[in-house]
Amino acid sequence: MKKEKMKQICNYFMKGLLLCALVFGFWFMADAGVNADEVGIPKNFTPGTIEMVPFTKGENSNPYINITNNSDKPIKVTFEHNIEQTDHNYKLSIYVGNHECVSRQNPVAKDANVLYLYPYQRIEKACEVIFSSSASSSTSVTFYIKAAYLSKEVKKKEQAIGLNKNTAVEIPLSGMQNSLYEGVTVPGRDERWYKFNVSERAVINPTFELAEKERCNLFHQNQTFIKIYNSRDELMYSEAATQYKGENIWNRGSKTLTSGTYYVQIINNRQIYHPATFMFNLNGHNWISANKVTCSQSAIQLSDIGKKKVIAQTVPANSDDKIVSVYDHLTGKTWDWYNSNKVDYDGIPSSATAPGKHKWITFKTTNGKTFTTYVISPAEKLKKPRVATGYNSAKFWIDYPNKLQTSVRIQVLKKGKWTTAKTIGYFSCGNSNPVTIKGLKPLTNYKFRVQAYANGMTGTPSNIVTMKTGSKVKPAVKSIKIVQRKKVTVKGWWRKHWVGGHISRYEWVPPYTYTKYKVKVTLKKKVPKIGGMWVATNWVKGSKKSYTVWVPNGAQKGKKLTIRISTALGKGYGNGPEVKKVIRVK
Repeated sequence: MKKEKMKQICNYFMKGLLLCALVFGFWFMADAGVNADEVGIPKNFTPGTIEMVPFTKGENSNPYINITNNSDKPIKVTFEHNIEQTDHNYKLSIYVGNHECVSRQNPVAKDANVLYLYPYQRIEKACEVIFSSSASSSTSVTFYIKAAYLSKEVKKKEQAIGLNKNTAVEIPLSGMQNSLYEGVTVPGRDERWYKFNVSERAVINPTFELAEKERCNLFHQNQTFIKIYNSRDELMYSEAATQYKGENIWNRGSKTLTSGTYYVQIINNRQIYHPATFMFNLNGHNWISANKVTCSQSAIQLSDIGKKKVIAQTVPANSDDKIVSVYDHLTGKTWDWYNSNKVDYDGIPSSATAPGKHKWITFKTTNGKTFTTYVISPAEKLKKPRVATGYNSAKFWIDYPNKLQTSVRIQVLKKGKWTTAKTIGYFSCGNSNPVTIKGLKPLTNYKFRVQAYANGMTGTPSNIVTMKTGSKVKPAVKSIKIVQRKKVTVKGWWRKHWVGGHISRYEWVPPYTYTKYKVKVTLKKKVPKIGGMWVATNWVKGSKKSYTVWVPNGAQKGKKLTIRISTALGKGYGNGPEVKKVIRVK
């Protein structure tokens, strides 16, 4: 029993060995027919030559290399070889990424022996040698496979790009998305797909940029297009279909999108074999609404217009609602070509001369937020008044203001403070309407000025007039004597009669004569602190005890002669109280 059992065990063991030999033999034969070499780039490596791979024609004319990136970083792999340019003409061709890098006839790009690999990517037949039929079986080539890290951070290929719409990789509204062109030639066109979602409203400003600037013109030749579609396959970003023309960066401007899912398609219409790193960034964000508009100046003086700019700014400053229109209330004009978060305006309104606080500029955003700035037009600056002082009052002659609705404040400086003594209207001004203020002290220096007031606005005060009030002492008249008479003949003349500002008729006044009298006024004593005396409308300078003057108009009916006498500090100011005397003449 034991011998039979041992015999069975030995038979089973031999059969197992035979089966293993057959399986191993078939596998060896299959591998020998493929003649492939596997090269793996280690997870952590020192840039430089990773492996040396020799190939001899032997029985197989098409040996090749499969390469795998075991690193978690993107890499650049270069297939260098020992074939001189003159040696390969009729012996072999070398293909890297399905395109020739050593050809018997065709010129090739200088970096055609370079491939870029995503992290953990495997490329079969990354490098392939085709020996010519005329080459001997001893013809050989040795490859020096070099590897280096790429400077950009790139995800695994299935995480970095989608090869069709169904596998589109979702990307955020903002942030860079780096991807590779491996440098492998494939038939048809190369497509990269991304998708992103908009919850309510968003703004995007996509950019496409190659890290390898020297390859920009190659991608121009290959006609790189960027298109953005909505979920209904409608082209939403018309500018995105524009060809990438080889500049350092592609940027066609911002676009506002509403809620939904969108797809990005980057297409190369020809076969790409130039390895490159590219960056695609939506540069997007959810819509930022403007809460309000602020302005550098809510009100500006009319005199500052043209000197100071009015600067309007959205809040927040980076809102997607822009200032899109500026309306001038004074001219009625609207400028709607603005589209900015910040607007400078320095226009000069021509109709803001009326005194008051006027609406001027209204800034408006796309979501209807507004801010209105005002222009303040003060009342005008009036001319300096003409002033004549008495001993306790002052009389003012004030020119008419330029604006009808303007009133005038007469101001006096008292104890270092300007106070308004009287306010008069427009029609109380003019040379024929002198205005008197009272309550002044005798022999006191006063400063006067006038200031316009209209629609709540005051003007710049006029220049100051400084005057002194006169003495309150009345001259004490002792006697008035006629010292000389003179006959005066007046020629006849035509007197004009006016009605409504026009001459209605003329009246002839015949010639006549009257007697003119010269009088001597004697005072009981001199009046101190005066500059002179007014006697019968004649100004006589100096403080005297007697004054001799001609009375201009002669005697009145009944042979009465009226003589008015008053002191004054000067010919036009500082008048004292008046004394009136009437004498009879023969």
